[in-house]
Amino acid sequence: MGDTLPAYKTKTLENGLQIVVVPMENDTNVVSTDIFYKVGSRNEIMGKTGIAHMLEHMNFKSSKNLQAGEFDKEVKSIGGVNNASTSFDYTHYYIKSSTDNMQKSIELYAELMQNLTLKDEEFQPERDVVTEERRWRTDNNPLGYLYFKLFNNAYVYHPYHWTPIGFMNDIRTWTIEDIRDFHTTYYQPQNAILVVTGDVEPKKVFEQAQKAFGEIKNSADIPEVKFVEPEQDGAKKVTIHKESEVEMIAITFHIPDFKSEDQVTLSVISEILYSGKSSRLYKELVNKQRLVNSVYAYNMENTDPGLFIFMATCNPGVKAKTVEKELIKQINLLKEEKVSKKELEKVKINTKSDFIYSLESATSVANLYGSYLVRGDTTPLMNYEEAVNKITPKQVQNIANKYFNFNKSTTVILKK
Repeated sequence: MGDTLPAYKTKTLENGLQIVVVPMENDTNVVSTDIFYKVGSRNEIMGKTGIAHMLEHMNFKSSKNLQAGEFDKEVKSIGGVNNASTSFDYTHYYIKSSTDNMQKSIELYAELMQNLTLKDEEFQPERDVVTEERRWRTDNNPLGYLYFKLFNNAYVYHPYHWTPIGFMNDIRTWTIEDIRDFHTTYYQPQNAILVVTGDVEPKKVFEQAQKAFGEIKNSADIPEVKFVEPEQDGAKKVTIHKESEVEMIAITFHIPDFKSEDQVTLSVISEILYSGKSSRLYKELVNKQRLVNSVYAYNMENTDPGLFIFMATCNPGVKAKTVEKELIKQINLLKEEKVSKKELEKVKINTKSDFIYSLESATSVANLYGSYLVRGDTTPLMNYEEAVNKITPKQVQNIANKYFNFNKSTTVILKK
């Protein structure tokens, strides 16, 4: 157990709902009440993509005891804030409120799990909202479009082939039955984790959760995701055309799932390359050569094997091909030369201070714990600090060589 990580208490109800309490005895009288469902876009199939995200929207519509929009009103009435998000691997709802109002939050979640009405007349207008969101974030946003396309090309077979928003045609053709089936299958106690974080007494949480969720029955077995992406057998280069002021580029490499011990080193490589103004890509591509307006380099940590993603938005008049050469040069530099002890030390200090900082608020602690619990393993989280400490320059070089293999990369260039 990392020294800085707060301890948590956990209990599983008879129906399989896991309850996790992370007490942060800090006298703030603030609590984050979160529910994580083990369902994201990886649980979808072609032709029905984007349903997990659509269902997240429908959770704020009517239920047996709440009218559409009343969930939000109830949360506001107790002075709380709430939000939700759908990722590749899970769906997450949270309510931040005062500790005295925690029970209300727990009851609201129980109501949604068992009493959501999913009416067609509420679904149709909300489908239009999601269509608009897809337009705004993906179709009419060049960087969003590039991001969507890089998954379409880096994955052929696995459901990570699309991002959680899904394909436009699917959004237009789902039926309310599709949404109901999905809810019945995935929104059941055995597929959820209730995480309560903050100024709170575990015993109290367990009692309230038992009362609210104890009687909810499971409805079905949860289907297992059996898709395994075949190994990429050559470099892929794709050019896409889109209305855009500037050219953009993405280069991706396949990496293992979130449990892999290599992930910590990949995170450190991400820091070396792109975290802050002293990072390599920022210094070289943004400051010195003025080639790009923004650049990203990060490792996905997913339930199934993910990607290490490089993305850059070129400056006006700069060709993506020019930026590609520079990115390749920077990637090769990591493979050919050991990072200096000094640079690595600095990155380690930043990585650790980011980590410690994320343990200060109930919301980010809930995010951190929930994201590992919902994917089924907190070991990487528990070992994180110790693992960062142990990383050597040699290890950084080895991992760069292990995964940054250009014969198995996918490059997507967006041109106007």
